[in-house]
Amino acid sequence: MRTSRHNRGLRGLGARLWRAKRRGVAAVLAMMFLVLFGSLSAAMAIASRGNITTAATHLHMTRAQGAAETGLRVASARLAEASARFIVSNSSVDATMGWGLWRGELSAVGQYQILPPRTGRQDLSNPAGLADALAQAHALDQDVVAGAGVSVPTLGNAQAGASTSEYMQTNWLFTPVVAIEARHAGETNPPLAYSIAYAPLANGIDIRVIATGYDFGYTRNGAPVTRTITQDFRLIKSVKHAIISPTRVMVGKNVMVSGDLGCRFTNVNFNNADPLVTRSDFSGLSATLDQKLADFLARMQTYDVDGDNRLRVGHPVEGAGMPIDRDYDGDGQLDGAFADVTGDGYVDEFDIFIKHFDRNGDGRLVLSNALTAGTPAQGQTPEFQVDEDLALLIDSNNPDRNRNGIWGFTDTNGNGRWDSGENMLDLDHEHGVFRDQILGYRDGYIDRRDQYAKIAGRLSFRVQKSAWETAQGPVPARVRGPIVPAAGTSPVAFNVGNDVLPDVNPSVFVSTQTGLAAAADGQTFAQQVASQLGVSVGALATYVESRPPGSTQPRYLRVDPDNNFDGLPDNWTTAYWEKMPYNSPSYSDVYFRPVYENMTFRDVVIPMGTNALFRNCSFIGVTRVQTDTANTHLLWGEYGKLRLDSSGRPTPAVARFVYGDNPGETFYPTMLPATAIPPARMILMATTPLDKADIPSNQVAITQGYNLLPDPLIAAGLRIVDTKTRSNNIRFHDCLIVGSIVSDAPQGYVQVRNKLQFTGATRFATRHPTEPDNASLNPEPADVAQIAKSSLMAPHYSVDLGSFNSPPEQSLDLRGAIIAGVLDARGNTSINGALLLTFAPTYGQAPLVDARGNPVGNPAGFNTTLGYFGPNDGDSESLDPATLPVVGGVRIVGWDTNADGLADVSASQPQPAGSTPVPFHGYGRIQLRYDPLMVLPDGVMLPMGVRPLPATYREGSL
Repeated sequence: MRTSRHNRGLRGLGARLWRAKRRGVAAVLAMMFLVLFGSLSAAMAIASRGNITTAATHLHMTRAQGAAETGLRVASARLAEASARFIVSNSSVDATMGWGLWRGELSAVGQYQILPPRTGRQDLSNPAGLADALAQAHALDQDVVAGAGVSVPTLGNAQAGASTSEYMQTNWLFTPVVAIEARHAGETNPPLAYSIAYAPLANGIDIRVIATGYDFGYTRNGAPVTRTITQDFRLIKSVKHAIISPTRVMVGKNVMVSGDLGCRFTNVNFNNADPLVTRSDFSGLSATLDQKLADFLARMQTYDVDGDNRLRVGHPVEGAGMPIDRDYDGDGQLDGAFADVTGDGYVDEFDIFIKHFDRNGDGRLVLSNALTAGTPAQGQTPEFQVDEDLALLIDSNNPDRNRNGIWGFTDTNGNGRWDSGENMLDLDHEHGVFRDQILGYRDGYIDRRDQYAKIAGRLSFRVQKSAWETAQGPVPARVRGPIVPAAGTSPVAFNVGNDVLPDVNPSVFVSTQTGLAAAADGQTFAQQVASQLGVSVGALATYVESRPPGSTQPRYLRVDPDNNFDGLPDNWTTAYWEKMPYNSPSYSDVYFRPVYENMTFRDVVIPMGTNALFRNCSFIGVTRVQTDTANTHLLWGEYGKLRLDSSGRPTPAVARFVYGDNPGETFYPTMLPATAIPPARMILMATTPLDKADIPSNQVAITQGYNLLPDPLIAAGLRIVDTKTRSNNIRFHDCLIVGSIVSDAPQGYVQVRNKLQFTGATRFATRHPTEPDNASLNPEPADVAQIAKSSLMAPHYSVDLGSFNSPPEQSLDLRGAIIAGVLDARGNTSINGALLLTFAPTYGQAPLVDARGNPVGNPAGFNTTLGYFGPNDGDSESLDPATLPVVGGVRIVGWDTNADGLADVSASQPQPAGSTPVPFHGYGRIQLRYDPLMVLPDGVMLPMGVRPLPATYREGSL
C-alpha cells in the first residue's frame, strides 16, 4: 500500500513529537531521583550528626555517672570514718539518738568520747556532731571547682521540693564540687568532678547521700552534663568482729568461727605467748591422715604467700608448693591426696580430709546412720563415723545457707541439734522442701556445699608479725586450718590500731545499771527462795532440808556464817563444798556453796557473796549477779582462800587467830577504824602476816619488812579478811536460763572470786523450750528487746561455758554480745553474736603481782579458750585430750573414788582401789557465728558506724 507524501510527513512529525516527549519524562525522572538522593543524603548526614551528638552526649553522661559513683564512694568512706570518731555508751540507735548525733545534741548518745580523725589534720577542734565532723573532713578537699556550687562545706536547709515526710528540713550538709581529673592545658574547668549532699531523713537514723557527677567537657546553655545518684546509710553501733580479746585466743579442735577474729594481745615475749593458736579439726582422726596433713603443712609454711593456710591451684608460687603425691595407704598406687575436691580453686585441710575418707570418689562423705536419718543421705553407706561431733558441726555449719534471714529448726526434744522429724523453719511450701537443706544444711553429707572454714573471716592482730615470729616462731605452725575472709579482704592483718580493734575494757561500762540490769526487778532472792520452800525469809537461816536427794521438789542446803572465827562455815562438816574451777585437773580454791535445787527464779538479783550452786533451776527474764566493784586490792584473790588438808577436807590456806578477846590485847593496828576493832569487832590476825593489820601496833617497830606489807582491805567500815563475801562465784548446773544473765562490772579481774560456771546440761533460750506461751515461764514483753542484746553480760568476770569434761547432754545456745573478762567454752556450745572480752593481762599489774606489788606470773596464762587445750599450751587449769591415757579402749580423764562421776584422781596416777575410770566425753562441737545485725547493750562504750542500705540505691535527683 502506498502512502502519500503528506501522510509520510505527518508520520515524521509524530515521531519527532514522541521523541521529544520521551526526553522530558527522563529529565523529570532524573530530577526526581536527584531530589530523592539529595534528600536521603541530607537525612543521612543529619542522622549521622545526630548519632554522633547522641553518642558524644551519652559518653559525657556515662562519665558524669562515673563521677557520681566516685562521690558516693567518697561519701561512704567519709561517713564511716567520721562516725567512728564518736565513742558512745547508748546502743539503741533510735530517732532521738540518731538525730542528736547528727546535729550535735550529744546528750542523746549517753556518755561519749570524740576521737581525733584517723586521717587528715589532728589539730582540729572537736566537732559538735556527725555533720560537723563530715564538714571538717570535706574542708580538707583539694582542687575545688570555683563557681560551681558552695565554696566550703555548708550546713543549711533542705533542697527545694524535699518532702517533709521523708526528709529533715534542716542540717543538710552540702560540699563543694571537687575535681577528680587534672585540668588540661588552657582549660578553666576540669572535665570531671563531683559534689555531695548529706540529707538526714525524717526517721532520724538514716542519712541519704546525694552524689552528683559533673562532666565539664560538654556544656549546654553553659551548664555541664550532670548525673545524680542517691543511697541511704543507717547509723549503727556495732562491733565488726566475732571475737575481740585482749588475752590470747585459743581455738581448738571441733570449733568453727564465722566472722573476723581480733587479737589485741601483744606480750609475745613470754612462754606460750602466741596471740592466737588454732588446732586442726582433722588431726587425730587417722594416723595416715595425720601424715598427709603434716606433709601439707610443711609445704604450706613455705609457699602460702597470703597466710590463709591454703594453696591456690595454678598460682605461680602457691601452686608450685603442692606436696608431691605419695602412696600413703601402701596399696601400690598414688593416693592423689592433695586435690581440689571442693572445686574452689584451693587445696586445704578440708580437701585432704574429704579425699581421705571418700570411698566412692564422689567428692562428699556420707555420715553415720544416726546423722543421715531423715536427710537426703538416708540409707546410703556411711563413709565418716570417726567423730560424730565433728560431722554434725560441719554439716550444720552456716545454717542460713540462702541468706534470707530465716533459719533454724523446732528443737522438739531440746537436745540442741536437728533430728529426723523436726521441722526446719525455712520451708518452701510450694515444693515441700527445706530451702537451707537443699543447699547442704543437715543433708547428711559433708561436701563443698558446707563451705567449711576454720575461721570464715579475717584475722586482725595488734602485734607486728616480726615481733611474734621472733619470739615464738613461724605463725603457720600455730594457726592451723583454712582462713577464708570476705571477698576483697586479706586473710591476715598485723599492727592494726584501735580504730579496727577497739579497746573493750571495764571502763567502757559506764554504769552497772544498764538496761539489762534494770530489768532484774522481781522479788528479792531470799523472798523467791523462801516462797518456793514454803517458809518465811527469816526461817532460811536455820532451814534444814528434809526432802531426800533426787527429789523433784525445791531443795535448799544452807551454808552458815563463820561465827567462831576459824575460817570455815560453822556447819562445815555437813555443808557442800567443791574445788574451783569445777572438775578442773588443777584447782585454784575451794568453795563452800549453798545449794538451790529445782527452783524457778524470775528477774532476780543474786546478792553479793552468795557463791551458790544452782542445780536444775530455771532463771526467767534477767538475772543480775551482784559483786563489789571496788576489788582492786592486791590480795583480793588471797583473802579467804582455802586448800585441802591431808585428809582431803577444806582448811584455810593461811590460819588466823582472834586478837582483842584477851586482856592485854589492846595494841590494835592503828589504820583500822573504830568500827573494825574491839569492842565493835574482833581482829582476825593471820599467823603468817598478809597485810599491816596482821601486826599489833606494839610490834610494828620490830617487824622486819612491815612497810612492805599492803594496807588492810577496808569496806563499809569493816576489815575484810575473806573476799568471798564481797564477790560472787556461782555455778549453774543442769539449769535452764530463759533470758539473760548480767553482772556488775568489777574494776579488777580476780578470776577466783568473780566467776560464772555453766556445767552439765545447762541451756540458754529466749523462749521457754516446752512452754513458749506460758507467761510465767517467759520474759516480760517489755524486757524482750533488752534480752535480745545479750544472753550474758559479765564484764571482768571469768566465765566457763561447760566443764573440763563436758557431757554430751550439754547444749549452750547464747545470742547477742557475750561480754566477759575471760571466757572458756567447752562441749556443745553455740554463740550467735560476738565475744567481747575485757581483761588485758599486764605484767606488773594485778593480778600479775605479788603481795608486795612485785611483778610475777605470765600474761599468757590468761586466755580465751574455745575447745580443749592443756598445760603445754598454756592452759594450766585444763587437760589436753590428745595426751589422755587409753583404758579399756577409751580415753579417760581420771579415776572416780566416790561414785559421783567426776575424776578425783588424775589419770596419770595409779588407779586407787575401788575406783572406776571416768571416760572422756569427747570434744563436743563449738560454733561461733558473728551477727552483724545484733544490737549491743547500753553502757558499752564503742564507736558509732554506718551500714549502707543497698536496696535504697537510686539514679536521678530527689
